[in-house]
Amino acid sequence: MILPDIPEAAVWAIYFAPLVSFLVIAAALLLKLPQFEGKHASGVTIGAIGLSWLLALWALDTSIGADGKSVGFASHPWVSLFELEIEFGVQLDSLSALMMFVVTSVSLVVQLYSTGYMHGDLGYRRYFMLMSLFTMAMLGLVMASSLLQLFIHWELVGLTSYLLVGFWFDRPAAAAAAKKAFIVTRFGDFFFLIAVVLIWVKTGGVFDIAEINHLAEEHELTSSVLTGFVLGIFAGAVGKSAQFPLHFWLPDAMEGPTPVSSLLHSATMVAAGVYLLSRFFPAVEAAPGGVATTIAYIGGFTAIFAASMGIAANDIKRVLAYSTISQLGYMVMAIGLGGFVAAIFHLFTHAFFKSLLFQGSGSVNHATGTFDMRQMGGLRTKMPVTFWTFLIGSLSLSGVFPLAGFWSKDEILLDAWHADKLLWVVGTTVAFMTAFYMFRAIFMTFGGEYRGGAEPEPGHGHAGPPHESPRSMTVPLIILAIPSIFFGLFALNGFGHFIEGTLVGEVHHVESSSVVVAASLLAALGGIGAAAAVYYARKPSHEQLGQMAGPLYTLAVNKYYVDEIAEDGIIRGALDRGIGRAAAAFDKYVVDGAVNGVALAARQVGDMARRLETGQLQAYTSMSMFGVVAAIVVLFVLRGNVLER
Repeated sequence: MILPDIPEAAVWAIYFAPLVSFLVIAAALLLKLPQFEGKHASGVTIGAIGLSWLLALWALDTSIGADGKSVGFASHPWVSLFELEIEFGVQLDSLSALMMFVVTSVSLVVQLYSTGYMHGDLGYRRYFMLMSLFTMAMLGLVMASSLLQLFIHWELVGLTSYLLVGFWFDRPAAAAAAKKAFIVTRFGDFFFLIAVVLIWVKTGGVFDIAEINHLAEEHELTSSVLTGFVLGIFAGAVGKSAQFPLHFWLPDAMEGPTPVSSLLHSATMVAAGVYLLSRFFPAVEAAPGGVATTIAYIGGFTAIFAASMGIAANDIKRVLAYSTISQLGYMVMAIGLGGFVAAIFHLFTHAFFKSLLFQGSGSVNHATGTFDMRQMGGLRTKMPVTFWTFLIGSLSLSGVFPLAGFWSKDEILLDAWHADKLLWVVGTTVAFMTAFYMFRAIFMTFGGEYRGGAEPEPGHGHAGPPHESPRSMTVPLIILAIPSIFFGLFALNGFGHFIEGTLVGEVHHVESSSVVVAASLLAALGGIGAAAAVYYARKPSHEQLGQMAGPLYTLAVNKYYVDEIAEDGIIRGALDRGIGRAAAAFDKYVVDGAVNGVALAARQVGDMARRLETGQLQAYTSMSMFGVVAAIVVLFVLRGNVLER
């Protein structure tokens, strides 16, 4: 440890700095202050997130000094309603400290990149306002000490991602993508909410994350409750981290600005699901047999399923989107196999090289006006900084020694080798496919001759000859290339011991295997070689690829028709018709029934009262006497009950 222990106020400042930035820019927009220009909005955001980054470094140093074990801070009362006591607190251990560092690091570089990419956009100030809120929401999620606090920020991450994906809301595709992301992730969030309610009811109001994990480890939760809880949070993770079958929202989220994709795909929204499973890893491990295996196999299937679509995509951002889904599948598979350290390590390294790759794609778009790789080519000499940094990111993602991705990917494959040979085969196959589609993208984008000439797409493409991006965009690329190369070396310097400090129980270690390392490297190099043979030497057309690969290529190009099945068959079909019919029945029989019932009851009461109005004095006298006698009887009964007490 280099610095003294961090005080609680400094930890809270990590969270509140971007919140203050959001409020300042929002106030300026609401008050329509003409003197508050775009440069002020970006300056406030960069300054706030820069402060959070410095404090996150301090928190990480404190956690390293404590061997990753939890550094306790008091929770503060937030809501007290009847018997419900909700506290708002921060949890500082190796996992939260690492994630705070990752979120603030990537977000800070993305904001710097955004000053160049978003320059001249009419929504420039609104963009930085939302990015401040997005960063704050993710920080609140990873710092949360209680399940309810985590869930609130989980929903806030979803809301801000909706606003950012639909940032260019005047474009129909962007508006549709934002709605799609919001609706699809709600499916997972619904089950996550059920898990929150379930654990609250069955534990008598326990929301503290550490206590929930302790109850799970000590088998103080019944198997049915624990199974329901773990499956509920896993469903939430499936939605946020775009796992099959809720994966199909993420490729369309590319309609947002590229810097949003760079942050969303690396350190914020999609990372939230993996973080959630990691935070409750003791509960996942303690769940009855079959639960963890289900998680592992869904992750493994998602990894290879998404990789196959990445091979067929022609939009460079969509290639990276499918890559994100696939790599998240790797992480989910690792958690299901008990590879807690491997999953977090890959989440850590992936955040930097994936942010780098998305920013590289934005740089290419800035130069060519398109994301379609068929309209690119020959950019290696025209954009040298973008090319070399994109190559570094691709090599790291492909798992080539000695870059960061090699170390973290091999940790996952090592866990699979010892736990489930079938998933090891799946993981190694995905390594080959990953290298293939990333170098396919490199050869199509940077190799050969320039094939441009398309009209610039809406956004931030520029017409004219391709050119290198301004320094405001290339410097962030260079910054992110550094951790993409070197951060894997933490595997040799105690990363596992540090991150295991989060866990209280026994930690499972696996022995290294030369077979796993050799197979992984051969898969990566084989994928690169295959991509070179097909796309560098032959340069086949779209039609030729269809003839070569046959129906599999057609399926992959059409995303296995999952979008059509989900949107037309489920969302527009069963759900629209089912919800529509249910709403119509509710309106007819419940709402209208209640109104008509009240009217009918009032009319019947009126008819009864009308019959009593006879105009005869003796009738009124008799009713009055009957009322008096009834009142006396009631009083005597009540008085007798009171005396008996």
